[in-house]
Amino acid sequence: MKEKKKSSIIRLLDNIGQHDKKVFVLCGIYTVVSIIEPIFPIALPKVMIDYLTGVSPDIWGIVWIVVAFFIGYGLFSFLKHWLAYYSYPRMLKLRMAYVSQQVDKLLNMDYKYMESAKFFDQRQMAFESTNSNDNGVEGIYHKLYELPQLILMILILSIFIGLASPFILIALVVNIVATSWVSMAVNKYEYKKKENLSKHSRRVGYYSKTSKDFAYGKDVRLYDLKERILDNFNKEIKGYIDVFRLIKNREYALSFIILLTLLVSDICTYGILTYLVVVNGMPIADFSMYIVAISTLSVKMTDLSENITYVMRENMYVKDLFKFLDENLGEKDGERLKVTGDIPLDIEFDHVTFRYPDTDNNIFENFSLKIPAGQKLALVGINGAGKTTFVKLLTGLFTPDSGRILLNGIDIREYKKSELYQMFGAVFQDVNILAYTIAENIACSLDDIDYDKVDKVLKQVGLYDKVQDLDKGVNTMMLKIIDEGGAVFSGGEGQKLAIARALYKGGNCVIMDEPTAALDALAEQEIYEEFDELTQGKTSIYISHRLASTKFCDVIAIIDGTGLKEYGSHDELMKQGGEYYKMFVTQGKYYQEGGVSA
Repeated sequence: MKEKKKSSIIRLLDNIGQHDKKVFVLCGIYTVVSIIEPIFPIALPKVMIDYLTGVSPDIWGIVWIVVAFFIGYGLFSFLKHWLAYYSYPRMLKLRMAYVSQQVDKLLNMDYKYMESAKFFDQRQMAFESTNSNDNGVEGIYHKLYELPQLILMILILSIFIGLASPFILIALVVNIVATSWVSMAVNKYEYKKKENLSKHSRRVGYYSKTSKDFAYGKDVRLYDLKERILDNFNKEIKGYIDVFRLIKNREYALSFIILLTLLVSDICTYGILTYLVVVNGMPIADFSMYIVAISTLSVKMTDLSENITYVMRENMYVKDLFKFLDENLGEKDGERLKVTGDIPLDIEFDHVTFRYPDTDNNIFENFSLKIPAGQKLALVGINGAGKTTFVKLLTGLFTPDSGRILLNGIDIREYKKSELYQMFGAVFQDVNILAYTIAENIACSLDDIDYDKVDKVLKQVGLYDKVQDLDKGVNTMMLKIIDEGGAVFSGGEGQKLAIARALYKGGNCVIMDEPTAALDALAEQEIYEEFDELTQGKTSIYISHRLASTKFCDVIAIIDGTGLKEYGSHDELMKQGGEYYKMFVTQGKYYQEGGVSA
């Protein structure tokens, strides 16, 4: 029988049990203190009126009553707020446990989801349930902390007031039920609109980030993009407001039900109490006490209703969070370990068909290509031919829709993803420099960095002298996000740093996916040839639109939208006089005119 999953509330409580049981104890003490605290303002009017209407009241008697009230009420009020503020940081820690799980999931799930805007639109509100102190996971913890004292206080006051008149209690309950129903109806309507809200919120966030990201500063000013950014920003804000207005209009229409029941409740309260004073002779002191008690009960019932509806609303998004954490998004993969040692990979694409999720056109269709172990392959094609897609499929970032990719005769899907990634040292055209030190960027680690190896690869890519000139050398922080004095490399230097990262990592197969696009043709050729010497004995794949940088490869594969178009060595393809020949001759003329011999 399939095991029934725990509810999200139970899982949140289990999280307390696992990480901080003291929260339960603090909640118990908070509940007792919170029940005692309102007794003082409820009792004060009766005590004071009884004293004033009694025998020989004097000023000192009044002073002592007021002082006793303020001392008692102040003490318990202080304890109540202190317990809450002492407990809230502990709840922050409980939320951070889920943040850690969420980040781990995002970093380990299949890469295809990272390129899907639809995926993030569907889950944006779930992600936001861990992003704040006031909503989602931590917001629910705050409300659950309040629930025991609210329930007990309402029970005590209900019995007290019900003994005087059950009709007052019924009117209060009707009003609270109506308020709760309206809140839940609005919350459910808002939940239905979550994808539209998330979409516009994500886009607003993007344009907001672009406006303050100094990486875009030059382009925005030189190409006068500010009006375009502002127009798009305002358009997305309007879209968000339009969806939000629909929600608020629904809330406004339903609020008339609350207004009607509140009016009935007030009429019942004051009407019945007045009747008890005039007809039954209830003392004015008791009248004032019941008024405060009813007012307190109304507030507590409203708080309870709001807390419950809040928990129910936020729980919808927390459920989505747990669904995200529980579902298999590709991190539960094969069992095989990586190919050990420096054994080069034998690679085969066997009738592979692939299209990107939520698109209509195949990038590859029945595509086959074999790369023997230790071979140097140049992959050539026009933009959009599928060169980078080839790399994404080979490294396991995407999975073919049909066909197989074999590494040393084993289907790529049988390998553990973490082990599979270790087999490739890849350098992509889009270089991502992180706000870590230079050494950490190269080693991709915060611990156990081999600084001798870092120096070695920096020399190999021609960055050693530049780095040594920096005050902190390889321990210099990159970018100016964390450290205002951080180093900012040029585009070409950033690509060299990425190549150094790949050299440091090693692997059974090295891939150069046009990482030298920011360099001139001569510099690219020199780096490719030096990189080739450094990776002897490994299977190597070089992608470049500059054909002069592919001459040293064993074979050259030209691909287009239909698959493999030409295949052979440089000399063989030149003799064929086909597409490669035309591209090489055309580029050769350009390089010769520019002073670079092809």
